[in-house]
Amino acid sequence: MRDLSRVLPDPNFRTSTNKVFLRISKAFLRIKLVVIIAVLIALGYFALNFVTSSGGGSSMILREAPRGLTPVAMGDSQVTTEGGVALTTQTALMRDVKHGGEATATVKRSFGGGIYILSVDATLPDPKNVNYQVWLVGDGRVVPIDYMRGSKTSWSLSLRDTDRYSQYEGVWITLERGRDDRPEEHVMEGSF
Repeated sequence: MRDLSRVLPDPNFRTSTNKVFLRISKAFLRIKLVVIIAVLIALGYFALNFVTSSGGGSSMILREAPRGLTPVAMGDSQVTTEGGVALTTQTALMRDVKHGGEATATVKRSFGGGIYILSVDATLPDPKNVNYQVWLVGDGRVVPIDYMRGSKTSWSLSLRDTDRYSQYEGVWITLERGRDDRPEEHVMEGSF
């Protein structure tokens, strides 16, 4: 009789080979899964940053200016708004009427196209628990603008509003003890 153990393969060999192939196929499956996830993440990143316009946070496209442009000089007395309207800019000549020259201020205004901008920067003595206020004066009328902000000797005020004040040619800075619509102690006076 013939020994069949030599003709037929070893049953233990087949199960061990199947286990090895099963492990290899699981490893390849994991690698495929990782690659697919990486490709999906890359596609999502590309779509968010390069395809949609909101991905960069701005809808502006920067381009180089054409060659051969000639610069246009703008005078100090002209500022333009966003719509291209020329604004008239003026500086007030201020004089100290209280502290004998210790107080100084620069007052500028720009107006036109329905806009009025007022900027006041001043070096004034420390008011010690009282306020500095800016007023516009013209045609016998005095209009309170606002209280200045600052501390110690550095004070400022910025106003951007519709053009209701361009007809006023005078400007005052006063020391105010109360909060009312009457100017109290004049510190500086000037005109545009």
